[in-house]
Amino acid sequence: MRIASALIGAAALAVSNTAAAAPVTLAPISFSPEFQTDLEEDYGVREGDVLQRAVLQAVERELQSRGATLDGAGALTIEISILDADPNRPTMQQLSDQPGLDAIRSVSIGGAELHAVLRNGDGAVVSEVTHRRYNHSLADLSGAATTWTEARRAIRQFANKVADAYAENAQ
Repeated sequence: MRIASALIGAAALAVSNTAAAAPVTLAPISFSPEFQTDLEEDYGVREGDVLQRAVLQAVERELQSRGATLDGAGALTIEISILDADPNRPTMQQLSDQPGLDAIRSVSIGGAELHAVLRNGDGAVVSEVTHRRYNHSLADLSGAATTWTEARRAIRQFANKVADAYAENAQ
């Protein structure tokens, strides 16, 4: 009896994951005007590419884990914007601009704020996701900090929320 129940539950889960599988289009990841200025004047433009790549990989991974097909002709389009991000360690541009910074010993609180809009095939907004996560103190850092440790943590949490919103709206 228990085995039959478990099999029925597993089959229902498989059907629900398949039912949620809808093609998705990921629009190019953008930056808020304020963060674009931070990249150009403080962090360095190359850091924007690093963060865009991290967001894209995290969101794709989470969407695929929920059965999404990323084919570029999706029933849903997801528009993502990086609103803000703070590094835990100085970026290459900051080290170049401020010789007093130490690449090893200079550590700060970090994090990121991101926003996504999910649109259906008609362009109507079906869901919005905002996620913000920053350290409150250096004691919040777990493990060795890299340049974008806490921003990457925020990105992974954001990607999970985006994938949840996708699963709720997939047709």
